[in-house]
Amino acid sequence: MLVARDVRKRYAAREVLRGVSLSVAAGEVFGFVGPNGAGKTTFLKTLVGVVRPEDGDVRIQGVDALRDPLAARRLVGYAPGDAALYDGLRVGELLRFAVGFHPDADLALGGELLERFALPPRMKVRHLSHGMRRKLLVAQALASGAPLLVLDEPMEGLDPEARHRVEELLREAAGRGRAVLFSSHDLPSVERVADRVAFLRDGIVVAEGAVGEVLAEVSRLLWLRLRAPLGADDLPRAEGLDWEPAEPLVEGRARRWRLLFRGDLEDVLPVLASLPLLGIRDASGGLDEAFSVLYREPDEEGAARC
Repeated sequence: MLVARDVRKRYAAREVLRGVSLSVAAGEVFGFVGPNGAGKTTFLKTLVGVVRPEDGDVRIQGVDALRDPLAARRLVGYAPGDAALYDGLRVGELLRFAVGFHPDADLALGGELLERFALPPRMKVRHLSHGMRRKLLVAQALASGAPLLVLDEPMEGLDPEARHRVEELLREAAGRGRAVLFSSHDLPSVERVADRVAFLRDGIVVAEGAVGEVLAEVSRLLWLRLRAPLGADDLPRAEGLDWEPAEPLVEGRARRWRLLFRGDLEDVLPVLASLPLLGIRDASGGLDEAFSVLYREPDEEGAARC
């Protein structure tokens, strides 16, 4: 549905996108994550013609989005990250206006979504809260009928109930054969709903793949409790182990440690055999931990580097 290759964008002296490539298939939910300033919003805007890249290739259902942006735009249901809307319109009016550019728009679905989100159709947009504006943006994107959904931070500002409702809607959309690409800082939400995920850092995709594969490659975590205190210099050293003091601390920082590692747990256990272990818990598998590994500064060593 979407194929982007080597997309590059520069603002003055700063190269915001440095060769971003990814693809999203029909029926797939794709999560796009990274810290503020990584280039996520800029990349999403290149897909819908808001930002024109200096180089690269973007195709949506085979349409060249850079050469024929209007035709490509009709294939995309877009929910921007900034919630700037026409404040003078009513909610129902804005919905009809937004989906009017799409040949396969479904106004009936739009009305159902307004009801599910508790958005009064006759309320003026200026009176909507930030979270309500976000719901309206998501509703108009889904109601567009477009085969590709591009959503920038769709869960931002939502309460837990609304966030889970959006997650369900994204999975439902994918179940009907639509492709979904969304950015988010809510990593547990991405983990719940996405089939694949890409991590962007400084305009470069640093990891990409099925969520389970990415977690297995970059995110392994052990919590260790020791019978006796040990200092950083007393911890076993091996390639790929990264020790940090754990919080909350128990009887001083030397009795409890947080260990990030790569590879198989079976390879790590023999290294830990010399420790006076009181308890060990494998807490591997969360995108939060993957994020902490992928975005650690090169000179950030923790308590000890092993």
